[in-house]
Amino acid sequence: MRSMYSLEALAILAMLIFGTSFYALVVALRDIPPVTLGVLRSLLAVLFMSGLFLFERFVRGRRSHLTSRYMLFAGLKKRKHIILIFGTAFFGTALPNILQNIGMNMMDPSSASSLTSLIQGVAPMFTIILAAIWLHERLDRYKVMGLVFAIPATILLTTYSGSTVHLGSKETIGAALNLVTAMSYSMAGICLKSAMNRKADILSIIFLNAALGTIMQLPVLIGFWALGWEDPLMVLSVSAGPLLALFYLGVSIYAITGIIWYTVIQGSELSKATFFVFLLPLFSTVVGYVLLGERLSIIHLIAGIVLVGGVGISQLSKR
Repeated sequence: MRSMYSLEALAILAMLIFGTSFYALVVALRDIPPVTLGVLRSLLAVLFMSGLFLFERFVRGRRSHLTSRYMLFAGLKKRKHIILIFGTAFFGTALPNILQNIGMNMMDPSSASSLTSLIQGVAPMFTIILAAIWLHERLDRYKVMGLVFAIPATILLTTYSGSTVHLGSKETIGAALNLVTAMSYSMAGICLKSAMNRKADILSIIFLNAALGTIMQLPVLIGFWALGWEDPLMVLSVSAGPLLALFYLGVSIYAITGIIWYTVIQGSELSKATFFVFLLPLFSTVVGYVLLGERLSIIHLIAGIVLVGGVGISQLSKR
């Protein structure tokens, strides 16, 4: 059993890496159509997880992950619970990939990353409420106090620029699609935690999420292609930057960081672990400062300190 502190360290590491995904999406969407990007991203994760299963079998001598129980049912003892994996794939892969990519593609590239970061920062509110209802996790005073600190700090951190607060892009439809994405991730978290409570295997969940998510997105891609809205063959002529961003999103963000984050969720309450998602805007801002030369004001620093404090308070909640 991992200690509470090691889980917290893993959660912070996962959010730090996830914080770079918004910038990778902006780069990838320059040349790759949104639905095509979603399909290729999850397909890359399938290929990576398949290679990992082969590594487990032929290098480490573990045969379990190549059996039908793990490749088709994620190690669940009761096959009827596979519906939870379908729910995780739909709400955590298929729907978010389509809606988030289309939404970001509709936004101003100069503000899409920060605004999406803000909207994703709202997701823990939905998750905490759903966890209290469906998973019967306590909504104690520490979690409530954490929300009181984290929500205003998240809004300020991602909307403050220069000397004013603004919401950046006026593309309200794209922003609305990203809000639905945040709600979808919350539903995926409920399905995921329910599956883990029934002893589902982490590696198998990620493999099935990616595989089922790819299959679910294919009809949408074919429909967009038939209607002339997207041409997936464009990916054959894109430049190196978007291709590297695609690889990073599929392997580093989806697969590797997914393993880290799922480990955190497995070892703690969902409503407690999800507070670390509030750190996404903070890390996204830091990445922007390091990679894009964006300036950090004193307001950003204060908001970041308050945000970290809110997450810390939430972790005082008893298991």
